[in-house]
Amino acid sequence: MAAIVKKEENEKLLQARQSFIEGAGRISASLLGILNRVCGQIYALLFLSPEPLSLDDIVAELGVSKGNVSVNIRVLEDYKLVKKVWVKGTRKDYYQAVDTLPTKIIKEFFEKIRRNIRDSLDMIDDCCATVDGAKGVESEAQFMLERLKRIQSFYKNANFLFEAIYSGQKIDTSVLKTVIEG
Repeated sequence: MAAIVKKEENEKLLQARQSFIEGAGRISASLLGILNRVCGQIYALLFLSPEPLSLDDIVAELGVSKGNVSVNIRVLEDYKLVKKVWVKGTRKDYYQAVDTLPTKIIKEFFEKIRRNIRDSLDMIDDCCATVDGAKGVESEAQFMLERLKRIQSFYKNANFLFEAIYSGQKIDTSVLKTVIEG
């Protein structure tokens, strides 16, 4: 009976591990857009591994080419998310996840959002100026301007929130509600 319980617990661990690895790949590729799917999967695999893994171990686990793993390991090393470690009795390179927050990734993620907000505001401001200069179609221009001002308000609030975060100001959480609800 104990062996059956142990096997079920092991299957649950494997399932959770696989879900985390797949999820980290999706998040890396879509949400962050800084690291690709394989980078996210490699990092997740190493993060959950109690022992360092070789390139061959990673290839076998993820089912991707050794060249792909090699390239992505270097990217992860550049971001200081993984490090090469020595394993006694072998000449292979082994890697493990660094046990600190990935601050460089987090900083780039927030900078990316911040840039997108600023770019959006610039584009909306340009469109508002162009609509303001329209002649002979005042009712249509008024409609467009109202719509543009509404979305501009959302981006201004988002910009205010990010600038407050970057400058270390205390954040009034009611601003969050305005940003989320528009």
